[in-house]
Amino acid sequence: MAISSKNAKPAPKSTLTAVELEAQVRAQLAASNPDALRPLLNGAHPADIAEMMDRLGHADRHQVFSLLPPALGAKVLDEMSIEPTRQVLDQLSDADAARLLELLPMDEVGEIVTEDVPHRRQALLALLSPGKAQAVNALLAYPPKSAGRMMTEKFATANPEMTVTETLAHLRQVHPDVETLTDIYVVNHEEQLVGVVSLREVVVAAPDQPLAALMNTHLVTVAPETGREEVARLVSHYDYLALPVVTPDRRVLGIVPVDDVIDTLVAEGTEDILRFGGMEGGPAIDQPYFTVPVPLVIRKRVGWLLLLFLAETLTGTVLRSFEGELAKVVALSFFIPLLIGTGGNTGAQTVSTLIRGLALGEIQMRDIWRVIQRELLSGLLLGLLLGAVAFVRSLMWGTTTELALVVALSILAICTWANTIGALIPLIAHRFKIDPAVVSAPLITTLVDATGLAIYLLIAKLILHI
Repeated sequence: MAISSKNAKPAPKSTLTAVELEAQVRAQLAASNPDALRPLLNGAHPADIAEMMDRLGHADRHQVFSLLPPALGAKVLDEMSIEPTRQVLDQLSDADAARLLELLPMDEVGEIVTEDVPHRRQALLALLSPGKAQAVNALLAYPPKSAGRMMTEKFATANPEMTVTETLAHLRQVHPDVETLTDIYVVNHEEQLVGVVSLREVVVAAPDQPLAALMNTHLVTVAPETGREEVARLVSHYDYLALPVVTPDRRVLGIVPVDDVIDTLVAEGTEDILRFGGMEGGPAIDQPYFTVPVPLVIRKRVGWLLLLFLAETLTGTVLRSFEGELAKVVALSFFIPLLIGTGGNTGAQTVSTLIRGLALGEIQMRDIWRVIQRELLSGLLLGLLLGAVAFVRSLMWGTTTELALVVALSILAICTWANTIGALIPLIAHRFKIDPAVVSAPLITTLVDATGLAIYLLIAKLILHI
């Protein structure tokens, strides 16, 4: 795609939703009417265009993208999912792709060249302006999923001696180069961060008042190596719209805007949900449904499924061990799905609660005994309630009182056990620096199925004397 140096004349912003935009674009593509697409695309929001592009086929996506002016194309490129972005960039020459990347902030360029087109990373960076390439290379030196990878260099700074009038004049000059203008970061002559002041405070202050009198010196900052989850926690805790990233000597490297934090929270939440379901996460799989290739889905799912398949043979081993007892009292088998299902659901609820508490910092390793006591008590109470219901329900099915008692006591024991195990597994995983979401759900399913069945049949053997 040839990229011109002039942007198209801006059209009035469209009120179409992404779904409506997709319908109209598909209609114009079917009618082979690209001229009608230009004003439609120019008036749409980049995020809506990107959502629509994710759903188009490869050929249609390339045709639509070729109609976008460079400034809009760059914004759409940044909003698109990994696989569509890779396909679009693969259709462009290195020079055309670099011209698009030149229009984006350094953090967005870094994300694209590392996740979308890593095979062209060096070639594209070589074609960027020296300043941009240097900034992106410096950013890529930081660990993945860190504040350094998320930060942008486009932020507003000022000196503490500047008055309100001087500050506003300064902001008018730097405005085109600033990504967010909610806060002004006050730095001294050594470029060290000494305070921060909101734009609102500057606007309402007296014209001759210096920034030193307005700025907040109680600063919350992060190092570039800080993990993105910790950045998100700090932004949420303090209700900031951006967080400065500083060196040990307090020199400002960049800021992490709240929109990037929101993207982080969505990505982390998606990754945890996938792992909780026994799927391997990652940037290529945490994407819109239709953009992930089927072979990649299979590759990400089959590992855990094979592991769980083999682990579930423990349940068969338990059943074979009690084959004689089941043959004597066939009615015992009627309650197996009920018991292991109840245990699995109880454990899953506990695991979900613990993972959330660990993620939000509400639970620490020093709280392990408090957590176990709390979940043990909860399991006992839940077991008593569900056991009473199970006892009555068993009698309604026409079973003997002894068998109904076996079911009730098994429910009590399994709920208590599942709650305790459901609390221990996330805490142990967290202690050994393993993501609790990766192992908790699969282990709970396997352990509760096998051990719950063993508990049930052992209680039956004791009470029914079989």
